[in-house]
Amino acid sequence: MELLSPAKNIQTAIVAINCGADAVYIGASDFGARKMAANNLNDIEKLVEYAHFYRAKVYVTLNTILYDNELENARNLIYSLYNIGVDALIIQDLGILEMDIPPIELHASTQTNNYDINRIKFLDQLGFKRIVLARESSLEHIKEVRKSINAEIECFIHGALCVSFSGQCYMSARIGGRSANRGECAQACRLKYSLLNNEQNVLIKDSYLLSLKDLNMTSKIQSMIDLGVNSLKIEGRLKDIPYVANVTAHYRKLLDNILEKRVKLSSGKCYYDFTPDTSKAFNRGFTQYFAENNNDKLANFISPKFCGNLIGKLSMKRGNQLKINTNSIISNGDGMCYIFNNQLYGFRVDKIENDIIYATTENNLSVGMDIYRNFDTVFQKQLENTKTLRKISVDLKIYPSKGGFKIYAIDEDNIETEHFTQNELQKANNIDRAIQNIDSSLRKGGDLFNIQNVDINFDEIPFLPNSVINESRREVLSQLKSIREKKFYPKPSSKPSENVNYFEKSGDYKLNVSNKLSRKFYKNHGCEITQEAFELLKNTNGLEVMTTKYCIRRECGFCPKECKNVPKEWKSESFNLVGPYQTFALSFDCKNCVMRIFAKR
Repeated sequence: MELLSPAKNIQTAIVAINCGADAVYIGASDFGARKMAANNLNDIEKLVEYAHFYRAKVYVTLNTILYDNELENARNLIYSLYNIGVDALIIQDLGILEMDIPPIELHASTQTNNYDINRIKFLDQLGFKRIVLARESSLEHIKEVRKSINAEIECFIHGALCVSFSGQCYMSARIGGRSANRGECAQACRLKYSLLNNEQNVLIKDSYLLSLKDLNMTSKIQSMIDLGVNSLKIEGRLKDIPYVANVTAHYRKLLDNILEKRVKLSSGKCYYDFTPDTSKAFNRGFTQYFAENNNDKLANFISPKFCGNLIGKLSMKRGNQLKINTNSIISNGDGMCYIFNNQLYGFRVDKIENDIIYATTENNLSVGMDIYRNFDTVFQKQLENTKTLRKISVDLKIYPSKGGFKIYAIDEDNIETEHFTQNELQKANNIDRAIQNIDSSLRKGGDLFNIQNVDINFDEIPFLPNSVINESRREVLSQLKSIREKKFYPKPSSKPSENVNYFEKSGDYKLNVSNKLSRKFYKNHGCEITQEAFELLKNTNGLEVMTTKYCIRRECGFCPKECKNVPKEWKSESFNLVGPYQTFALSFDCKNCVMRIFAKR
């Protein structure tokens, strides 16, 4: 079972690996679905070297749609990534399969709209090594997929949720020309909207109607393992080091407890200097989304920001002096917040003395209100400065050799090496002290190695100066490090290219065809493209800009399938979603259990 963590940059990636990730995914210089998280090839090459030392993998996101003038640059980038040893590419644009590219492993990004079982089967029949399933996938759906395909399955387990089916959201592009399929999503779903029915009655006013809570599948990990999921993915390529460290460590510890004696995909043991707590990591409240049929609330209408943990009630307020009835330890710099009239307000702890908090607050804060902490200064600093290490277990053996001695090293992956040191061995006068010195010197593994066992194998214990034995130990561990970095290298992978027809004869803008190679791909697989990608259309009036399994009507308790007495005003045939920039038409497709949002004509 692979634990896959996000990385904004090389520093974040290294922390993720140190905290237990079996693999990381990171953006390159171009063509990643998070344009603000790009990285140069030099950094990625250094990351590959670091990751491979632990037998961890590096996946690079090349998961945007491409324009014709970008095809050659994309192909050159793929060759460069292959040459530096990247383990796989995560792609969206299927035109890449029509390119002359090296034998690098390809994963079908969730951006390829991997929810429909027919679509998933098609990608599997093409020969993709891995398919990243849609976030909406239930456990039952995952079970069906596992039985239906041979490819590896990757599923999201934590982080922000896209309210739309991935690859099918065009709201950002419609509003301001920033396309989610081009890595420029402006997060239109995190804005305030009002919902009106066809009689223009306001059903909900100025709320974050499309802002979902964050995914947390902690309690479902065992089930996902049992269903045959191959990779558990943490969302968050824009997240900072504290977030990635905290969440990665949480799931690493959880997986280690579940897997116990099962074979790990990467090597080394993590030595943490903090206790992970996902409730303190940025979230909008947690949900398991559609993992199982439940009546949980999926959205956070109040705020798209982090509310934090409830720590107590305000018991006193005199000017800028506050008291909170709490068992939590509050520190200078902590961030606090509260909810008033369904809005989130915050303040910072400027100083705390004798349980008196000094802070500048809004006038609407009053005694009796619940107070939440959304920034724990002490915990944040602990994560920012974490010295968590991941060490490879090694056994060392020292024994005589002609003209000196050798140190033999073998690690947990049975990788071995030895180093000879020329030295005139002389019998030690104090045998016990000599053994203690040799053992003590050999057990210093540094930041990379944990020396498990030391075998001192001499007929006559020699006296060895500490400087000599330390230098020999450093040399043999340096050799082992170099061998480990070179030993683990991705195997060539054939390009998905099986002769299989697409399951539909034609396709419109929702197939996101934005270049000649993508069009050629679908033609070669029996599908005629009748409309180019949304981003290339001159007129998008009336087009569906979002398809989502999340339903506002169900969220409010008025699903016709679940509620016997739906209020008349919620039975409207059409609805309007009024935002700060545009008004959209909204309809409920109860037959398919999806909500559809359209650009107004």
